[in-house]
Amino acid sequence: MRVALAQLNPTSGDITGNTAKILDFVAQAAAAGADLVVTPEMSLPGYCIGDLVEDEAFVKANEDAMRRIADASRGITAVVGFIDHDSGARNDHGTLKKYNAAAVVRDGTVLQRARKSLLPNYRYFDDKRFFSPGESRDALAVDTRSGRESIGVSICEDMWDEFYPIKPLPELAAKGAAVLLNLNASPFYPGKRHTRDRLIRGHIAALHRPVVYVNTVGAADNGKNIIPFDGESLVYDASGRPIAIGKPFAEDLVVADLGGAAPPLELPPVDREREMYDALVMSLRDYMRKSSFTRAIVPVSGGIDSALAAAIAVDALGAANVSTFNLPSRHNTEATRSIAAQLASALGVHYGIVPIQGIDECVRQTFETHAHPIERSLTRENLHARIRGLLMMAESNDTGALLISCGNETEIALGYATLYGDMCGGVSLIGDLSKTDVYRLARHVNARHRREIIPELTFALKPSAELADGQFDPFDYSVVAPIVGEVMECRSSEGDLVRQFETRTLDPARFAPDERGLTPYDKYTSETFRAVVRDCFRRMRRSVYKRLQGPPIVVVSERAFGFDLRETIINGWEG
Repeated sequence: MRVALAQLNPTSGDITGNTAKILDFVAQAAAAGADLVVTPEMSLPGYCIGDLVEDEAFVKANEDAMRRIADASRGITAVVGFIDHDSGARNDHGTLKKYNAAAVVRDGTVLQRARKSLLPNYRYFDDKRFFSPGESRDALAVDTRSGRESIGVSICEDMWDEFYPIKPLPELAAKGAAVLLNLNASPFYPGKRHTRDRLIRGHIAALHRPVVYVNTVGAADNGKNIIPFDGESLVYDASGRPIAIGKPFAEDLVVADLGGAAPPLELPPVDREREMYDALVMSLRDYMRKSSFTRAIVPVSGGIDSALAAAIAVDALGAANVSTFNLPSRHNTEATRSIAAQLASALGVHYGIVPIQGIDECVRQTFETHAHPIERSLTRENLHARIRGLLMMAESNDTGALLISCGNETEIALGYATLYGDMCGGVSLIGDLSKTDVYRLARHVNARHRREIIPELTFALKPSAELADGQFDPFDYSVVAPIVGEVMECRSSEGDLVRQFETRTLDPARFAPDERGLTPYDKYTSETFRAVVRDCFRRMRRSVYKRLQGPPIVVVSERAFGFDLRETIINGWEG
Protein backbone atom coordinates (compact mmCIF):
# COMPACT_ATOMS: atom_id res chain seq x y z
CA MET A 1 0.00 0.00 0.00
CA ARG A 2 1.21 3.46 -0.87
CA VAL A 3 0.03 5.91 1.76
CA ALA A 4 0.14 9.70 1.72
CA LEU A 5 0.16 11.75 4.89
CA ALA A 6 -1.43 15.17 4.34
CA GLN A 7 0.37 17.20 6.99
CA LEU A 8 -1.65 20.35 6.57
CA ASN A 9 -2.23 23.61 8.40
CA PRO A 10 -5.95 24.17 8.92
CA THR A 11 -7.50 27.42 10.09
CA SER A 12 -9.95 27.10 12.96
CA GLY A 13 -13.51 27.52 11.76
CA ASP A 14 -12.60 28.06 8.09
CA ILE A 15 -14.45 25.11 6.61
CA THR A 16 -14.31 26.53 3.09
CA GLY A 17 -10.56 27.16 3.18
CA ASN A 18 -9.78 23.88 4.92
CA THR A 19 -11.88 21.95 2.41
CA ALA A 20 -9.99 23.51 -0.48
CA LYS A 21 -6.71 22.64 1.19
CA ILE A 22 -7.73 19.03 1.79
CA LEU A 23 -8.91 18.66 -1.80
CA ASP A 24 -5.56 19.96 -3.01
CA PHE A 25 -3.70 17.41 -0.86
CA VAL A 26 -5.99 14.62 -2.08
CA ALA A 27 -5.19 15.58 -5.67
CA GLN A 28 -1.45 15.66 -4.94
CA ALA A 29 -1.65 12.27 -3.26
CA ALA A 30 -3.52 10.77 -6.21
CA ALA A 31 -0.92 12.20 -8.61
CA ALA A 32 1.78 10.54 -6.48
CA GLY A 33 0.08 7.17 -6.93
CA ALA A 34 -1.15 6.85 -3.37
CA ASP A 35 -3.83 4.32 -2.50
CA LEU A 36 -4.74 6.16 0.68
CA VAL A 37 -4.40 9.74 1.91
CA VAL A 38 -4.79 10.61 5.59
CA THR A 39 -5.40 14.09 7.02
CA PRO A 40 -4.90 15.19 10.65
CA GLU A 41 -7.45 15.16 13.46
CA MET A 42 -10.29 17.69 12.98
CA SER A 43 -8.58 18.99 9.86
CA LEU A 44 -11.87 19.98 8.27
CA PRO A 45 -13.28 22.25 11.03
CA GLY A 46 -9.96 22.92 12.77
CA TYR A 47 -9.02 21.40 16.10
CA CYS A 48 -9.20 24.45 18.41
CA ILE A 49 -12.67 25.84 17.76
CA GLY A 50 -14.01 26.19 21.30
CA ASP A 51 -17.76 26.36 21.71
CA LEU A 52 -18.18 26.91 17.97
CA VAL A 53 -18.65 23.15 18.02
CA GLU A 54 -22.06 23.80 19.62
CA ASP A 55 -23.24 25.70 16.53
CA GLU A 56 -25.41 23.19 14.67
CA ALA A 57 -25.13 25.13 11.41
CA PHE A 58 -21.35 24.86 11.67
CA VAL A 59 -21.55 21.12 12.30
CA LYS A 60 -23.84 20.70 9.28
CA ALA A 61 -21.47 22.75 7.09
CA ASN A 62 -18.63 20.49 8.20
CA GLU A 63 -20.70 17.41 7.26
CA ASP A 64 -21.54 18.87 3.84
CA ALA A 65 -17.87 19.66 3.23
CA MET A 66 -16.89 16.11 4.15
CA ARG A 67 -19.30 14.82 1.53
CA ARG A 68 -17.80 17.15 -1.09
CA ILE A 69 -14.42 15.64 -0.32
CA ALA A 70 -15.93 12.17 -0.68
CA ASP A 71 -17.27 13.10 -4.13
CA ALA A 72 -13.85 14.40 -5.19
CA SER A 73 -11.90 11.37 -3.94
CA ARG A 74 -11.97 9.29 -7.11
CA GLY A 75 -9.71 6.25 -7.31
CA ILE A 76 -8.18 7.06 -3.92
CA THR A 77 -9.36 6.52 -0.35
CA ALA A 78 -9.25 9.59 1.89
CA VAL A 79 -9.38 9.58 5.68
CA VAL A 80 -10.54 13.01 6.83
CA GLY A 81 -10.73 14.41 10.37
CA PHE A 82 -14.13 16.04 10.97
CA ILE A 83 -17.03 16.42 13.45
CA ASP A 84 -19.52 13.58 13.28
CA HIS A 85 -22.94 13.90 14.90
CA ASP A 86 -26.06 11.99 15.72
CA SER A 87 -28.98 14.14 14.64
CA GLY A 88 -31.41 12.06 16.66
CA ALA A 89 -29.56 12.23 19.97
CA ARG A 90 -28.86 14.92 22.55
CA ASN A 91 -26.29 15.25 25.31
CA ASP A 92 -27.35 15.50 28.94
CA HIS A 93 -27.33 19.30 28.66
CA GLY A 94 -29.51 19.33 25.54
CA THR A 95 -26.95 19.93 22.80
CA LEU A 96 -26.50 17.84 19.67
CA LYS A 97 -24.50 14.69 20.31
CA LYS A 98 -21.17 15.03 18.50
CA TYR A 99 -18.01 13.01 17.95
CA ASN A 100 -14.42 13.78 17.12
CA ALA A 101 -14.23 11.51 14.10
CA ALA A 102 -12.58 10.49 10.86
CA ALA A 103 -14.53 9.84 7.70
CA VAL A 104 -13.15 7.17 5.37
CA VAL A 105 -14.37 8.14 1.89
CA ARG A 106 -13.90 7.00 -1.69
CA ASP A 107 -15.68 7.54 -5.01
CA GLY A 108 -18.49 9.55 -3.46
CA THR A 109 -19.18 7.07 -0.68
CA VAL A 110 -18.62 7.39 3.07
CA LEU A 111 -17.22 3.96 3.92
CA GLN A 112 -16.78 4.49 7.64
CA ARG A 113 -17.16 7.06 10.40
CA ALA A 114 -14.46 6.18 12.91
CA ARG A 115 -15.10 7.95 16.20
CA LYS A 116 -12.45 8.84 18.77
CA SER A 117 -12.79 6.56 21.78
CA LEU A 118 -10.47 8.12 24.34
CA LEU A 119 -11.28 11.75 25.11
CA PRO A 120 -8.59 13.74 26.92
CA ASN A 121 -9.52 16.16 29.67
CA TYR A 122 -6.19 17.63 30.79
CA ARG A 123 -3.97 20.57 29.93
CA TYR A 124 -5.95 22.58 27.36
CA PHE A 125 -7.64 19.50 25.88
CA ASP A 126 -11.42 19.72 26.33
CA ASP A 127 -12.65 16.79 24.24
CA LYS A 128 -14.92 15.58 27.03
CA ARG A 129 -16.62 18.97 27.11
CA PHE A 130 -17.51 18.82 23.43
CA PHE A 131 -17.70 15.20 22.32
CA SER A 132 -19.10 11.81 23.18
CA PRO A 133 -16.73 8.83 23.01
CA GLY A 134 -16.87 6.34 20.18
CA GLU A 135 -18.37 3.08 21.40
CA SER A 136 -17.00 0.71 18.78
CA ARG A 137 -13.76 0.25 16.90
CA ASP A 138 -13.75 -1.67 13.64
CA ALA A 139 -11.28 -2.53 10.93
CA LEU A 140 -12.20 -1.64 7.36
CA ALA A 141 -11.11 -3.19 4.06
CA VAL A 142 -10.24 -0.63 1.39
CA ASP A 143 -9.18 -0.92 -2.24
CA THR A 144 -5.52 -0.57 -3.18
CA ARG A 145 -3.67 -1.16 -6.40
CA SER A 146 -2.53 -4.55 -5.11
CA GLY A 147 -5.90 -5.66 -3.77
CA ARG A 148 -7.99 -5.18 -0.65
CA GLU A 149 -6.19 -4.09 2.54
CA SER A 150 -7.63 -3.81 6.02
CA ILE A 151 -7.00 -0.59 7.94
CA GLY A 152 -7.75 0.47 11.50
CA VAL A 153 -8.49 4.16 12.11
CA SER A 154 -7.76 5.76 15.47
CA ILE A 155 -7.55 9.37 16.58
CA CYS A 156 -4.80 10.94 18.69
CA GLU A 157 -5.51 9.97 22.33
CA ASP A 158 -6.62 6.51 21.16
CA MET A 159 -2.91 5.75 20.89
CA TRP A 160 -2.05 7.24 24.32
CA ASP A 161 -4.00 4.52 26.10
CA GLU A 162 -1.82 3.70 29.13
CA PHE A 163 -4.27 4.98 31.75
CA TYR A 164 -7.49 3.98 29.99
CA PRO A 165 -9.39 0.66 30.25
CA ILE A 166 -10.16 0.73 26.50
CA LYS A 167 -7.24 -0.08 24.18
CA PRO A 168 -8.26 1.01 20.66
CA LEU A 169 -5.14 -0.06 18.72
CA PRO A 170 -4.97 -3.62 20.10
CA GLU A 171 -8.70 -3.94 19.46
CA LEU A 172 -8.34 -2.82 15.85
CA ALA A 173 -5.43 -5.21 15.32
CA ALA A 174 -7.44 -8.07 16.84
CA LYS A 175 -10.25 -7.32 14.39
CA GLY A 176 -7.91 -7.75 11.45
CA ALA A 177 -6.46 -4.30 10.76
CA ALA A 178 -3.20 -4.83 8.86
CA VAL A 179 -2.27 -1.12 8.95
CA LEU A 180 -2.95 1.18 11.90
CA LEU A 181 -3.73 4.83 11.16
CA ASN A 182 -3.63 7.54 13.81
CA LEU A 183 -4.88 11.08 13.08
CA ASN A 184 -3.46 13.78 15.36
CA ALA A 185 -3.55 17.35 16.50
CA SER A 186 -0.55 16.83 18.76
CA PRO A 187 0.97 20.02 20.20
CA PHE A 188 4.67 20.75 20.29
CA TYR A 189 7.15 20.66 23.09
CA PRO A 190 10.91 20.14 22.68
CA GLY A 191 11.75 16.55 21.82
CA LYS A 192 8.09 15.57 21.27
CA ARG A 193 9.03 13.44 18.25
CA HIS A 194 10.97 11.12 20.54
CA THR A 195 8.04 10.82 22.95
CA ARG A 196 5.87 9.83 19.99
CA ASP A 197 8.58 7.48 18.75
CA ARG A 198 8.67 5.57 22.05
CA LEU A 199 4.89 5.31 22.10
CA ILE A 200 4.59 4.08 18.52
CA ARG A 201 7.42 1.57 18.88
CA GLY A 202 5.74 0.20 21.99
CA HIS A 203 2.51 -0.44 20.09
CA ILE A 204 4.34 -2.02 17.16
CA ALA A 205 6.35 -4.31 19.46
CA ALA A 206 3.07 -5.68 20.79
CA LEU A 207 0.95 -5.65 17.61
CA HIS A 208 3.45 -6.14 14.74
CA ARG A 209 1.60 -3.76 12.45
CA PRO A 210 2.85 -0.73 10.52
CA VAL A 211 1.70 2.59 11.98
CA VAL A 212 0.86 5.74 10.05
CA TYR A 213 0.87 8.77 12.36
CA VAL A 214 -0.23 12.03 10.73
CA ASN A 215 -0.01 15.28 12.64
CA THR A 216 -1.31 18.76 12.01
CA VAL A 217 0.95 21.78 11.72
CA GLY A 218 0.53 25.49 12.41
CA ALA A 219 -0.86 27.59 15.24
CA ALA A 220 -4.26 27.49 16.88
CA ASP A 221 -5.57 29.04 20.08
CA ASN A 222 -8.02 28.59 22.92
CA GLY A 223 -8.30 32.27 23.79
CA LYS A 224 -5.54 32.30 26.42
CA ASN A 225 -2.91 30.12 24.76
CA ILE A 226 -1.49 30.05 21.26
CA ILE A 227 -0.72 26.40 20.60
CA PRO A 228 1.93 25.36 18.07
CA PHE A 229 1.59 22.06 16.22
CA ASP A 230 4.88 20.86 14.82
CA GLY A 231 3.90 18.37 12.14
CA GLU A 232 6.68 15.77 11.88
CA SER A 233 4.22 13.09 10.81
CA LEU A 234 5.67 9.58 11.02
CA VAL A 235 5.46 6.25 9.21
CA TYR A 236 6.76 3.02 10.76
CA ASP A 237 7.01 -0.42 9.22
CA ALA A 238 5.82 -3.57 10.98
CA SER A 239 9.22 -4.11 12.57
CA GLY A 240 9.06 -0.74 14.31
CA ARG A 241 11.48 1.13 12.06
CA PRO A 242 10.64 4.73 11.10
CA ILE A 243 10.64 4.97 7.31
CA ALA A 244 9.28 8.48 6.74
CA ILE A 245 8.96 11.75 8.65
CA GLY A 246 7.27 15.02 7.77
CA LYS A 247 8.87 18.43 7.88
CA PRO A 248 8.90 20.29 11.20
CA PHE A 249 6.70 23.38 11.42
CA ALA A 250 5.68 23.29 7.75
CA GLU A 251 3.04 21.71 5.58
CA ASP A 252 4.13 18.54 3.82
CA LEU A 253 2.85 15.63 1.82
CA VAL A 254 4.67 12.52 3.00
CA VAL A 255 4.38 9.50 0.70
CA ALA A 256 5.53 6.08 1.87
CA ASP A 257 5.23 2.52 0.61
CA LEU A 258 4.23 0.00 3.26
CA GLY A 259 5.45 -3.55 2.85
CA GLY A 260 8.34 -2.50 0.67
CA ALA A 261 12.05 -2.32 1.36
CA ALA A 262 12.27 1.31 2.39
CA PRO A 263 15.48 2.09 4.27
CA PRO A 264 15.00 3.08 7.91
CA LEU A 265 15.79 6.62 8.95
CA GLU A 266 17.17 8.16 12.09
CA LEU A 267 14.98 10.65 13.86
CA PRO A 268 16.69 14.02 14.37
CA PRO A 269 18.20 14.44 17.84
CA VAL A 270 16.63 16.88 20.28
CA ASP A 271 17.86 20.43 19.74
CA ARG A 272 15.93 22.21 22.46
CA GLU A 273 16.78 25.83 21.72
CA ARG A 274 16.36 25.50 17.96
CA GLU A 275 13.05 23.68 18.29
CA MET A 276 11.64 26.20 20.75
CA TYR A 277 12.77 29.10 18.59
CA ASP A 278 11.30 27.56 15.44
CA ALA A 279 8.02 26.97 17.28
CA LEU A 280 7.87 30.62 18.37
CA VAL A 281 8.66 31.89 14.88
CA MET A 282 6.02 29.69 13.26
CA SER A 283 3.44 30.46 15.94
CA LEU A 284 3.77 34.23 15.63
CA ARG A 285 3.72 34.14 11.84
CA ASP A 286 0.74 31.79 11.65
CA TYR A 287 -1.24 33.42 14.45
CA MET A 288 -0.87 36.83 12.83
CA ARG A 289 -1.78 35.51 9.38
CA LYS A 290 -4.88 33.75 10.69
CA SER A 291 -5.99 36.79 12.69
CA SER A 292 -5.33 39.22 9.79
CA PHE A 293 -2.30 41.09 11.13
CA THR A 294 0.63 41.84 8.84
CA ARG A 295 2.83 44.07 11.02
CA ALA A 296 4.14 43.89 14.58
CA ILE A 297 5.40 46.39 17.16
CA VAL A 298 8.08 45.53 19.69
CA PRO A 299 9.03 48.03 22.41
CA VAL A 300 12.78 47.52 22.96
CA SER A 301 14.25 48.54 26.30
CA GLY A 302 17.83 47.41 25.80
CA GLY A 303 17.12 44.32 27.90
CA ILE A 304 17.35 40.66 26.92
CA ASP A 305 13.61 39.93 26.79
CA SER A 306 12.62 42.58 24.26
CA ALA A 307 15.76 41.82 22.22
CA LEU A 308 14.72 38.18 21.85
CA ALA A 309 11.11 39.11 21.07
CA ALA A 310 12.25 41.50 18.34
CA ALA A 311 14.53 38.87 16.80
CA ILE A 312 11.71 36.31 16.73
CA ALA A 313 9.37 38.86 15.16
CA VAL A 314 11.86 39.66 12.39
CA ASP A 315 12.49 35.99 11.64
CA ALA A 316 8.72 35.42 11.54
CA LEU A 317 7.59 38.47 9.57
CA GLY A 318 10.61 40.06 7.94
CA ALA A 319 12.29 43.29 9.00
CA ALA A 320 10.03 45.45 6.85
CA ASN A 321 7.02 44.34 8.88
CA VAL A 322 8.42 45.02 12.35
CA SER A 323 8.68 48.39 14.10
CA THR A 324 10.62 48.89 17.31
CA PHE A 325 10.41 51.75 19.79
CA ASN A 326 12.52 52.81 22.73
CA LEU A 327 10.62 54.82 25.34
CA PRO A 328 13.22 56.27 27.71
CA SER A 329 12.77 58.18 30.94
CA ARG A 330 15.43 59.73 33.18
CA HIS A 331 15.91 56.28 34.77
CA ASN A 332 17.10 54.62 31.55
CA THR A 333 20.86 54.42 31.19
CA GLU A 334 22.90 55.33 28.17
CA ALA A 335 23.96 51.67 27.99
CA THR A 336 20.44 50.32 27.50
CA ARG A 337 19.51 53.09 25.08
CA SER A 338 22.58 52.30 23.01
CA ILE A 339 21.84 48.57 23.06
CA ALA A 340 18.29 49.18 21.83
CA ALA A 341 19.58 51.23 18.91
CA GLN A 342 22.27 48.66 18.04
CA LEU A 343 19.70 45.86 18.12
CA ALA A 344 17.34 47.68 15.78
CA SER A 345 20.21 48.40 13.41
CA ALA A 346 21.34 44.77 13.39
CA LEU A 347 17.80 43.61 12.69
CA GLY A 348 17.26 46.24 10.00
CA VAL A 349 13.93 47.38 11.45
CA HIS A 350 12.28 50.77 11.90
CA TYR A 351 13.42 52.31 15.16
CA GLY A 352 11.67 55.14 16.92
CA ILE A 353 12.44 56.97 20.17
CA VAL A 354 9.52 58.28 22.20
CA PRO A 355 10.71 60.00 25.42
CA ILE A 356 8.23 59.63 28.29
CA GLN A 357 9.75 61.77 31.06
CA GLY A 358 7.63 64.82 30.27
CA ILE A 359 4.44 62.74 30.05
CA ASP A 360 5.28 61.07 33.35
CA GLU A 361 5.73 64.41 35.09
CA CYS A 362 2.49 65.75 33.61
CA VAL A 363 0.52 62.68 34.72
CA ARG A 364 1.94 62.79 38.23
CA GLN A 365 1.28 66.52 38.55
CA THR A 366 -2.28 66.11 37.33
CA PHE A 367 -2.93 63.25 39.73
CA GLU A 368 -1.41 64.98 42.72
CA THR A 369 -3.23 68.23 41.97
CA HIS A 370 -6.67 66.69 41.67
CA ALA A 371 -6.40 63.55 43.85
CA HIS A 372 -3.65 63.42 46.46
CA PRO A 373 0.15 63.25 46.69
CA ILE A 374 1.57 59.91 45.55
CA GLU A 375 2.96 58.11 48.59
CA ARG A 376 4.21 54.80 47.23
CA SER A 377 7.28 54.45 45.01
CA LEU A 378 5.59 51.48 43.31
CA THR A 379 2.86 53.79 42.07
CA ARG A 380 5.41 56.14 40.52
CA GLU A 381 7.26 53.21 38.92
CA ASN A 382 4.11 51.69 37.46
CA LEU A 383 3.21 55.02 35.88
CA HIS A 384 6.28 54.70 33.67
CA ALA A 385 5.25 51.24 32.49
CA ARG A 386 1.64 52.28 31.93
CA ILE A 387 2.62 55.36 29.94
CA ARG A 388 4.69 53.10 27.70
CA GLY A 389 1.75 50.71 27.34
CA LEU A 390 -0.55 53.62 26.48
CA LEU A 391 1.79 54.91 23.77
CA MET A 392 2.42 51.52 22.24
CA MET A 393 -1.29 50.73 22.15
CA ALA A 394 -1.82 54.09 20.45
CA GLU A 395 0.73 53.02 17.83
CA SER A 396 -1.08 49.71 17.45
CA ASN A 397 -4.46 51.43 17.05
CA ASP A 398 -3.12 53.96 14.57
CA THR A 399 -1.21 51.55 12.34
CA GLY A 400 -3.14 48.32 12.79
CA ALA A 401 0.04 46.54 13.86
CA LEU A 402 0.03 43.88 16.58
CA LEU A 403 1.77 44.89 19.81
CA ILE A 404 3.99 42.14 21.22
CA SER A 405 4.23 41.84 25.00
CA CYS A 406 7.77 40.92 26.04
CA GLY A 407 7.36 39.47 29.54
CA ASN A 408 8.88 36.04 30.22
CA GLU A 409 7.37 33.16 32.20
CA THR A 410 9.41 33.85 35.35
CA GLU A 411 8.33 37.48 35.56
CA ILE A 412 4.72 36.63 34.76
CA ALA A 413 4.73 33.91 37.42
CA LEU A 414 6.15 36.15 40.12
CA GLY A 415 3.99 39.15 39.23
CA TYR A 416 7.04 41.19 38.22
CA ALA A 417 5.12 42.87 35.40
CA THR A 418 2.81 45.86 35.26
CA LEU A 419 -0.81 45.27 34.42
CA TYR A 420 -1.88 47.73 31.68
CA GLY A 421 1.81 48.54 31.28
CA ASP A 422 4.39 46.14 29.86
CA MET A 423 1.65 43.47 29.88
CA CYS A 424 -0.19 45.37 27.12
CA GLY A 425 -0.27 43.63 23.78
CA GLY A 426 -2.03 41.18 21.50
CA VAL A 427 0.31 38.28 22.10
CA SER A 428 2.69 37.23 24.88
CA LEU A 429 5.40 35.91 22.62
CA ILE A 430 7.94 34.71 25.21
CA GLY A 431 5.53 34.24 28.12
CA ASP A 432 6.29 30.50 28.27
CA LEU A 433 10.06 30.95 28.33
CA SER A 434 11.82 31.04 31.67
CA LYS A 435 14.30 33.85 32.21
CA THR A 436 17.14 31.37 31.80
CA ASP A 437 15.64 30.09 28.54
CA VAL A 438 15.44 33.67 27.29
CA TYR A 439 19.22 33.91 27.61
CA ARG A 440 19.69 30.52 25.91
CA LEU A 441 17.46 31.41 22.97
CA ALA A 442 19.08 34.83 22.65
CA ARG A 443 22.42 33.04 22.27
CA HIS A 444 20.75 30.83 19.68
CA VAL A 445 19.72 33.91 17.70
CA ASN A 446 23.32 35.01 17.27
CA ALA A 447 24.50 31.49 16.50
CA ARG A 448 21.66 30.98 14.03
CA HIS A 449 22.51 34.15 12.10
CA ARG A 450 26.26 33.73 12.56
CA ARG A 451 26.64 37.32 13.63
CA GLU A 452 25.88 39.54 16.57
CA ILE A 453 22.20 40.38 16.27
CA ILE A 454 21.67 40.77 20.00
CA PRO A 455 24.55 42.92 21.32
CA GLU A 456 26.94 41.08 23.62
CA LEU A 457 26.54 43.72 26.31
CA THR A 458 22.88 42.67 26.66
CA PHE A 459 23.98 39.35 28.15
CA ALA A 460 26.24 41.03 30.68
CA LEU A 461 23.79 43.62 32.01
CA LYS A 462 22.22 42.99 35.37
CA PRO A 463 18.45 42.69 34.71
CA SER A 464 16.51 45.85 35.53
CA ALA A 465 13.10 47.28 34.73
CA GLU A 466 14.71 50.75 34.95
CA LEU A 467 11.65 52.25 36.63
CA ALA A 468 13.73 53.95 39.33
CA ASP A 469 17.33 55.01 39.80
CA GLY A 470 19.63 52.13 40.70
CA GLN A 471 16.83 49.59 40.45
CA PHE A 472 17.59 45.94 39.66
CA ASP A 473 15.37 42.86 39.51
CA PRO A 474 15.10 41.40 43.04
CA PHE A 475 15.65 37.76 42.03
CA ASP A 476 18.37 35.20 41.57
CA TYR A 477 17.00 34.07 38.22
CA SER A 478 19.25 31.01 38.08
CA VAL A 479 17.21 29.67 41.01
CA VAL A 480 13.75 31.25 40.84
CA ALA A 481 13.32 30.49 37.11
CA PRO A 482 13.79 26.73 37.58
CA ILE A 483 11.61 26.82 40.71
CA VAL A 484 8.79 28.27 38.61
CA GLY A 485 9.47 25.67 35.93
CA GLU A 486 9.26 22.83 38.44
CA VAL A 487 5.98 24.15 39.81
CA MET A 488 4.50 24.63 36.35
CA GLU A 489 5.62 21.53 34.49
CA CYS A 490 6.24 19.01 37.28
CA ARG A 491 3.57 20.20 39.74
CA SER A 492 6.21 20.25 42.45
CA SER A 493 5.15 21.50 45.88
CA GLU A 494 7.13 23.68 48.24
CA GLY A 495 7.96 20.59 50.28
CA ASP A 496 9.04 18.65 47.18
CA LEU A 497 11.53 21.32 46.19
CA VAL A 498 13.00 21.71 49.67
CA ARG A 499 13.41 17.92 49.99
CA GLN A 500 15.13 17.80 46.61
CA PHE A 501 17.48 20.55 47.72
CA GLU A 502 18.28 18.79 50.99
CA THR A 503 18.97 15.49 49.20
CA ARG A 504 20.80 17.29 46.35
CA THR A 505 18.41 15.84 43.77
CA LEU A 506 17.25 19.05 42.09
CA ASP A 507 17.00 18.58 38.32
CA PRO A 508 20.49 19.55 37.10
CA ALA A 509 19.15 20.45 33.67
CA ARG A 510 16.92 23.13 35.22
CA PHE A 511 19.10 24.19 38.15
CA ALA A 512 22.20 24.68 36.06
CA PRO A 513 25.21 26.61 37.42
CA ASP A 514 24.90 30.38 37.17
CA GLU A 515 27.23 32.70 35.25
CA ARG A 516 29.82 32.31 38.02
CA GLY A 517 29.59 28.53 37.90
CA LEU A 518 27.74 28.30 41.23
CA THR A 519 24.90 25.83 41.87
CA PRO A 520 22.03 26.35 44.34
CA TYR A 521 23.93 24.14 46.81
CA ASP A 522 26.83 26.58 46.68
CA LYS A 523 24.68 29.66 47.35
CA TYR A 524 21.95 28.56 49.73
CA THR A 525 21.39 26.73 52.99
CA SER A 526 18.30 24.64 53.53
CA GLU A 527 16.62 27.53 55.34
CA THR A 528 17.50 30.22 52.81
CA PHE A 529 16.44 27.97 49.91
CA ARG A 530 13.15 27.27 51.69
CA ALA A 531 12.63 31.02 52.03
CA VAL A 532 13.18 31.56 48.30
CA VAL A 533 10.76 28.76 47.43
CA ARG A 534 8.14 30.11 49.83
CA ASP A 535 8.51 33.60 48.37
CA CYS A 536 8.03 32.24 44.85
CA PHE A 537 4.84 30.42 45.85
CA ARG A 538 3.52 33.52 47.61
CA ARG A 539 4.23 35.74 44.63
CA MET A 540 2.65 33.24 42.23
CA ARG A 541 -0.56 33.10 44.27
CA ARG A 542 -0.78 36.88 44.56
CA SER A 543 -0.34 37.59 40.85
CA VAL A 544 -3.04 35.34 39.36
CA TYR A 545 -5.28 38.35 38.70
CA LYS A 546 -2.59 39.84 36.48
CA ARG A 547 -2.07 36.67 34.46
CA LEU A 548 -5.78 36.27 33.81
CA GLN A 549 -5.84 39.73 32.20
CA GLY A 550 -2.71 39.26 30.11
CA PRO A 551 -2.53 38.53 26.38
CA PRO A 552 -2.52 34.93 25.07
CA ILE A 553 0.75 33.11 25.67
CA VAL A 554 2.54 31.03 23.02
CA VAL A 555 3.05 27.56 24.53
CA VAL A 556 6.43 25.89 24.02
CA SER A 557 6.67 23.79 27.18
CA GLU A 558 4.73 20.93 28.73
CA ARG A 559 2.61 23.35 30.76
CA ALA A 560 2.03 27.08 30.45
CA PHE A 561 0.03 29.84 32.06
CA GLY A 562 -3.37 30.41 30.47
CA PHE A 563 -5.95 27.66 30.03
CA ASP A 564 -3.11 25.14 30.24
CA LEU A 565 -2.96 25.99 33.97
CA ARG A 566 -6.40 26.73 35.41
CA GLU A 567 -5.94 29.21 38.26
CA THR A 568 -8.37 30.98 40.56
CA ILE A 569 -7.87 34.42 42.06
CA ILE A 570 -9.40 33.38 45.36
CA ASN A 571 -7.13 30.71 46.83
CA GLY A 572 -6.52 30.28 50.55
CA TRP A 573 -4.32 27.20 50.22
CA GLU A 574 -0.71 27.79 51.26
CA GLY A 575 0.51 24.19 51.38
